[in-house]
Amino acid sequence: MRKELSKLDYFTLKVLIGLFEFKNCSVVAEKLNTTQPKVSRALSSLREVIQNELFVRQQYGLQPNSMAEKIYPLAKSIVATLEEIDQVAMSQSDVIRVVNVAVQEHMSAFFLEAISEVCIHLKQEVSVNIQPWCDNVSQLIAQGKLDYAITVNSTYHEMIENLELGEVSYRFVVAKKDHPIFRKPLNYSSLIENRLVFINYCQVGSKPNWFESIVKQRGEELKLILKTSCHNMALDHIVKSDDVCCTASIFAYQYFKNRDDIDFIDATDFCHVELAKAKKELVPSDHQKVYYYLQYHHSNEHDFTPLLSEVLKRKIDLMQDEYEQSKSLGAKIDTANVRTPIVKP
Repeated sequence: MRKELSKLDYFTLKVLIGLFEFKNCSVVAEKLNTTQPKVSRALSSLREVIQNELFVRQQYGLQPNSMAEKIYPLAKSIVATLEEIDQVAMSQSDVIRVVNVAVQEHMSAFFLEAISEVCIHLKQEVSVNIQPWCDNVSQLIAQGKLDYAITVNSTYHEMIENLELGEVSYRFVVAKKDHPIFRKPLNYSSLIENRLVFINYCQVGSKPNWFESIVKQRGEELKLILKTSCHNMALDHIVKSDDVCCTASIFAYQYFKNRDDIDFIDATDFCHVELAKAKKELVPSDHQKVYYYLQYHHSNEHDFTPLLSEVLKRKIDLMQDEYEQSKSLGAKIDTANVRTPIVKP
């Protein structure tokens, strides 16, 4: 048997059936609750595996050829069997599905909470295996070794789907209470005069932090004292030293927002300006946006996945809204504390 047949998974066969019955990619995408590009990719995969055009484009849609007519009933039978197997498996109360996920450490509790919420809603019980995120998660998902991962600005892979969850909207400079860095406005010079701690979001390899690249480009010295994937380790270190931590995302904020031994600066605008300068851009606000994506193999397109994506999006939005509200409240307090000078008659 040809190994290429492994590409004929449940989703791809559903696309074949849908195109045979509806003869329209847009209609099939709507029926399968997916996008037209995904349907087109599945059709390309079908044509490659079967080595046949299968459907011919005509004025009123896609017309199945004789090969498609032969394969259609077989595909229907396979899909029906797979759905029957799934029903039998899900009906076994003593069988617990294992969900393998890869996520960066600072997001693992967040991801686990989202999965638990989905399980309660669907009345399912799963066993969650959380693994460290690494830069080959796409390959592991394609091989079926992982079910889900949260990745930043993920790359395209024909076997993997990416659902956008939200933007990585914030960057922070964090140090112990009363650190000198808080006594004056943040700028490039005041930052690089400190020994710095960076969060290593890529746990495999030695990719440079964005700020490392800028300093190197300027030909200046960077006092990098620590790079770690563990936020708690970074925060515990800066509390015991005069070092300064540069970190990003609303998830990082959750680690230090309630600590009374740490203070922080929202350095989002500062970072955008510095990135723009490094790229010699004229408009600093036109920065490259960075997003979180839920990655999964497209054969996992069942009730669990879209609901998980929904919950993750909502929780990220909620965290960001809470932070924006705390910023607004802080600004109001600062304004109220400014004393109005008394003008004597």
